[in-house]
Amino acid sequence: MLSIIIPNHNEPNIEKVTVILRESYPEAQIIIVDDPSGNGKGWAVRTGLGNTAGESVVFLDADMDIHPKMIKRLLPFLEDYDIVVGAKQINKGLLQRKILTFLSRLYIRVLFGLAIDTQTGIKVFRRKAIPDWKTDGYGFDIEVLYKARKLGFSMIEVPIDAAISKRMSWKSILGTLKESLRIRFLL
Repeated sequence: MLSIIIPNHNEPNIEKVTVILRESYPEAQIIIVDDPSGNGKGWAVRTGLGNTAGESVVFLDADMDIHPKMIKRLLPFLEDYDIVVGAKQINKGLLQRKILTFLSRLYIRVLFGLAIDTQTGIKVFRRKAIPDWKTDGYGFDIEVLYKARKLGFSMIEVPIDAAISKRMSWKSILGTLKESLRIRFLL
């Protein structure tokens, strides 16, 4: 069984995402975790994970930057890898986003040794490869993947189509930077 966890912090596209998922993956367990108080993406995914029944687990953002059908592109790789991470191909669009994505990936590679796009909003795991994590915010992705790598789980990055429609806020950039330093040096 496939379990799909979607953190929802007032996402306007949540209904659309849910309809697409039910049509595309009728046998999947779809878990939407509402977070109106802003506890954080890591909190929402952790809360949803406690309700999963599947041996394969998807973390999917609900902002529609990544179409839910991209899950089908990642699933076949679970035959050979424990974790499959979508990699955004930003060929057009916001220059700021391209630069920040490049710098973020370089920063994560240097600090954590992870040569994958940790901040992409789609990841597929074998259930056994998901370690416990403490980070509640956006940096939880980094913590999960860093701990999984340290535990010896295999991972691969697979190119996906992404329609990046919004700028990254300085608040989220600085928050992720702060969280990543805490993960690396305090956890």
